[in-house]
Amino acid sequence: MKYVLYILSITVITMVLMYIGIIKEKNLPIELANRLYKKCARKVIKYLEKNESITIPEIRNLIKNETVSVIWSKKRLGITDLNSFVRHLIDYLLKEEKIERISGKVNSFRLKK
Repeated sequence: MKYVLYILSITVITMVLMYIGIIKEKNLPIELANRLYKKCARKVIKYLEKNESITIPEIRNLIKNETVSVIWSKKRLGITDLNSFVRHLIDYLLKEEKIERISGKVNSFRLKK
């Protein structure tokens, strides 16, 4: 009877771990995209803390080779369409109210005060 309980407990633990792995694998693309946006946003904000403003071409140069991954997967996510990603990143930063447009300058941004 003792061995049956051991076998059942190992089976239950294995099933729970497999279920967690399946859920994590299903949510992997969303998590990688969120990490990429946050990593690039941190880079832009860090740049703006040292400099007064940033333009779209400077943002492109700053984040062009960024990739992200998670510990439990070999999959990586990088930027393939740089122009589209920069537009979405700027929209994200404006929506979060971390940056603002500089009036009078086209495609120029600064930290929100």
